[in-house]
Amino acid sequence: MPPRKVKKWNHPETLNVGYKVFKIVQKSLEKDNLYGCAEMSKALITIDPDQSPVDYRGTLLHEMLHVGYEIFGLGDDDEMPTIGNEFLVTITSNMMQLFATQNPELFKFIFDNE
Repeated sequence: MPPRKVKKWNHPETLNVGYKVFKIVQKSLEKDNLYGCAEMSKALITIDPDQSPVDYRGTLLHEMLHVGYEIFGLGDDDEMPTIGNEFLVTITSNMMQLFATQNPELFKFIFDNE
């Protein structure tokens, strides 16, 4: 079987969360059966680039939200407190505003409609 062709997406290679910078790496995750992965201890986000533009951008945002929830204290499912809709929306909007301010070019890539 010939090697799988891997696309590379043109976007910033880091996510600045204010006190730490996460590296964003594009590499195949097919063997792990994943589209993306956020590793908090390594400050690393890995995204499989072999996705459609809309899926790639959605996966990147998905992994960024994992990072955000972790830094806002909503990490592991078994440790997450019972939360209401208003609290979750407040945390998410604050996180998105923080990330967008710290990473304008990354957010421009994610929400670009081209």
